[in-house]
Amino acid sequence: MDLVFDIGMYDGSDTRYYLSEGFKVIAVEANPHLIDQAKIEFRKEISSGQLKLIHAAIFNESGKELNLSISGSDLGSSSIIEGFIAHKIPIGNFNVNSITITKLIEDYGTPYFIKIDIEGADKYAVLPLTKDNKPRYISFEAGCDSEEIIDHLNYLGYTKFKAINQCNFNELTEQDSIIFRIKRKIIHLLGYSEPRYVRLNGRFFLLGHSAGPAPWASAGKWQNLESFQIHWKSNNKLGGWYDIHAM
Repeated sequence: MDLVFDIGMYDGSDTRYYLSEGFKVIAVEANPHLIDQAKIEFRKEISSGQLKLIHAAIFNESGKELNLSISGSDLGSSSIIEGFIAHKIPIGNFNVNSITITKLIEDYGTPYFIKIDIEGADKYAVLPLTKDNKPRYISFEAGCDSEEIIDHLNYLGYTKFKAINQCNFNELTEQDSIIFRIKRKIIHLLGYSEPRYVRLNGRFFLLGHSAGPAPWASAGKWQNLESFQIHWKSNNKLGGWYDIHAM
């Protein structure tokens, strides 16, 4: 059974997807409320050993007590980065212990895939990776440190990349196609800004909760680093909400 790390479990949407695909999952979440919910929902998978929940925040050292800010408008936007969710009505803080991605790999083995969405702290889950412990696939949320992360992935040997729009799960270069424009116009005519669910590969994914299909099943074609960087910069999407996939 191949292993997946779900770094930033949130409400379990992605964990649920990976479990249903037959993966063993290590799900890491800093928000204690979300951990408590997952213990109830996934008690069967936890009991069977298919799922392991880790209540911790990914950081560059283990065992450090960190301050986690909780968003009142979106529980999935909790962050250890000071000020990162200041615009999302912070309602309080928790103290949470840290763990490194290296420690997780030492304890559970190198995963087939790592999904990372930890609100501005994604680099702590990527930069410690080495050529000896890197997964086959990885995804992270694009941000101000994306260039640094991509450079490190390239150094590790990742050669193919995609940018996936998290508001519709379309790949960056597909968004200028005629078909995409027609779909968008129909959605707008129906009175919606974005669909709530997207159906891909025979499965429904909830926008705003799920990261969407795993990299090997996500939309669009893989690009080499040079082509990816050209499209990324020319579309000027750094201000949007994108996940970057690499293999």
